[in-house]
Amino acid sequence: MTQLFTRKFLSRPYLLLFIFVGMAAMLLWGQLTHNETVWGSIVDVDVNQHRVNTALPEPNGRFTIQQTFTPTHDGLREVELLLVRREHLETDGQLTVTLLDDIGNIITEQMFETSGLKHNQDLSVRFEAVRDSAERPFTLQIAGSPDNPITVWGYDLDVYAAGSVTMVPGPLITESVSTTAEDLRLVTRYQLTWREAAQKLFSMFSEQGSLFLLALLFIPLPGLLVLSLGSRCLPKMEKVAWWGTAVALGAALWPTLWFWLSTVGGHWTKGWLWGVLVVGWGVVIGRQVWVSSKKRSAINNVTSRLLRGQQSTINNQQLTITPYLVMLTLLFLGFVVRLLAVRDMAFPLWVDASRHALITAVMTSTGRVITDYGAYLPVDRFPYHYGFHTISASLMMMLERPLPDLLLYLGQLLNALVPLSVYTGTWLMTRRRGASTVAAFLVAIPFFFPAYYATWGRFTQLTGMIIMPVLIALTWLLVRGGRRWRNVWWLVGLLAAGLFLVHFRVFLVYLPFALVVWLMSWGRNGRWLAASGLFSVALIGLRAVQLVQQQQKSLASAVSSTISGYNKFPVGYYETGWERYFVWAAAGLLLIVLIAVFFRQRWAPLPVALIGWVGLLFLILAGEPLGLPEFTIINLNSMYITLFVPLSIFLVVIVSQVWRHVRGLPLLGQGVVVILVSVVGTALFLFGVRQQLSILNPQTILAQPADMGGLAWVDDHLPQDATIAVNSWKWLGNTYAGGDGGAWIVQLTGRQSTTPPADYNYNRAYSAEINEFNETAVDIEDWSTIESANWLREQGVTHIFVGAKGGFFDPATLSRNPTLTPVYAHDGVFIFELGK
Repeated sequence: MTQLFTRKFLSRPYLLLFIFVGMAAMLLWGQLTHNETVWGSIVDVDVNQHRVNTALPEPNGRFTIQQTFTPTHDGLREVELLLVRREHLETDGQLTVTLLDDIGNIITEQMFETSGLKHNQDLSVRFEAVRDSAERPFTLQIAGSPDNPITVWGYDLDVYAAGSVTMVPGPLITESVSTTAEDLRLVTRYQLTWREAAQKLFSMFSEQGSLFLLALLFIPLPGLLVLSLGSRCLPKMEKVAWWGTAVALGAALWPTLWFWLSTVGGHWTKGWLWGVLVVGWGVVIGRQVWVSSKKRSAINNVTSRLLRGQQSTINNQQLTITPYLVMLTLLFLGFVVRLLAVRDMAFPLWVDASRHALITAVMTSTGRVITDYGAYLPVDRFPYHYGFHTISASLMMMLERPLPDLLLYLGQLLNALVPLSVYTGTWLMTRRRGASTVAAFLVAIPFFFPAYYATWGRFTQLTGMIIMPVLIALTWLLVRGGRRWRNVWWLVGLLAAGLFLVHFRVFLVYLPFALVVWLMSWGRNGRWLAASGLFSVALIGLRAVQLVQQQQKSLASAVSSTISGYNKFPVGYYETGWERYFVWAAAGLLLIVLIAVFFRQRWAPLPVALIGWVGLLFLILAGEPLGLPEFTIINLNSMYITLFVPLSIFLVVIVSQVWRHVRGLPLLGQGVVVILVSVVGTALFLFGVRQQLSILNPQTILAQPADMGGLAWVDDHLPQDATIAVNSWKWLGNTYAGGDGGAWIVQLTGRQSTTPPADYNYNRAYSAEINEFNETAVDIEDWSTIESANWLREQGVTHIFVGAKGGFFDPATLSRNPTLTPVYAHDGVFIFELGK
């Protein structure tokens, strides 16, 4: 035991022991306290019949209300109803809710005193999870005492295919009780089980495995070629950082390659893409085989000289695969939780996703960078970034997968690659593998961003964040590194050019970092930084000129005009999860940075640069509070969601320095610190996994699985010249967006809709036409009248699409319009045809 008080570093057995003690303590605490933050179950919506327009009679002992439903998931654990309380009924009684399984067993029976129930109150009936509930019919019974004043809301059109509502009279009641309701307003929730999680993962890897494999081969290929063929002039990197750099370069180079091929009049085809992939990987593998053979030859020569007695020195480094296995496991785990986050999705989320689908569809059809929208939209310009879409369109051409699937799962794969890029950037700037792994862990598991990008379908910014960490690291090394790092000037140029093509905003966020680093270095190596800038201009200057020409008026208004609330600080992100605690930790560690600066510690400039970078960004974008102009091209929100990169690097740089001092403590003190670190790490892991699995915001789920059938029907049955009216809402500024599955009509079927993806704004006349229609449609209160149908016909509308989420087009109201004919109705999705 005396060795515990010596000042050596903990041996591996003791280190593992203290780590396991910390993990066990955290797990035990979670079990004893049932802390929902780190130990709670993952609960999500299953059945979601949300439409209401009719109240059922009050169950008062003479009859019961019965609703059948069939969960699609195991783990059924909650049923939610929406109550109705009649104003003229002032009595109080009891309401009883009973749930029966498919063989009549009672799952739960709960009685509620109606004195505590209000009109339009959500009534949640919770019970122990039914582990084998998937695809089994259940019956919900609602009964009441004779003086019960409470009933429930329903809907008078059949919108739920897997169940229905009936009124069941009591045993001595002879008269029947009727209702116009076809389904109750009913929401059920399930608890994700280990078995279902495993089944979902197996299904996703089985169905999407070819996409994952092809994307992992395709994305880094240009970067691998650059690093392999340029290895002689580049500094050495460890393997994980080498692959991370290749991925970032690949994400930057594919847009550049597409741009220049299109500029010279060429285009990509399926055959060319496969050919480039095969030949490219052949070159990479051949190069690695050649390098390996040279190394073996050198080792053999050294060995032969030793055997002959000649003097030689060999630098033997003990190689281990453990760090690589740790990083690979972390990346895989991050990918798994991101896949499970979208386990119930059939479409990528939010408004952004539908427009990215449209751009991908256009580029897939032409094999060129997009300049207009062809037959999809009457828009003849493209003042937007297309870097991500060169990847999605390439994969679409090579695999010919359903577009929603490809975007949904490609987005989650890219999200899972961001931690690799953060690892790479951290390693390049610190040369500390442990710190880099921790930075990657923070981004992969407990941080809210970038995982939350999935809820917006923000694929372009996500791709930019794969490039960003490597770009800032190489910029740092170019300016402040040794002489050998001057050779990376052209890599900085490639990455910066690619970032510009991938996402303008992320590129603008990067620029202040380069300025801060250059100023901190008193202009050192400025010519090399300028060389990389000139190289970037040479690569994308033509595209920049095109953008300026297309956006002259928009660029002028980007400063002179603003959108109300557009530049508001996103307090909600800061208060979500444990985000504020990470910010507080960074603020607390500032004192250590100040001390390090005072004592001129060699590691201090990096955190100072990160602080200066973030501070300058806030200063530039603060806008009105500081009396500065505000910009519509970039705002605090779009900047804030990139700060996970500097935050993760800042935290691990300082913590790694603190850890160096911990190693000087007696072994017992080290053990206590290791236990505390293990407790915190376990808590971060448990909390992070739980947060990742439920990261999606339900408000951003517009298109739902049931919409897929309706869209397929449109594609198969409606004429190409059909114009389809869809639900919409005012999204941003004066731009309208589709509010349900109708948002995907244009890009998936080629038919025109009354609310196409937001790119319609690029044609002013067309935009005015779309906005005028939607402004009028939103204000129409009764769609059952002949006048409303006549107005639609005057606008050129031939059909109406109502998605599962719904909107101002109410299917029950439309079904009462004598001039509309329902031609499709399934599981809450409806299509109506306008009569002539």
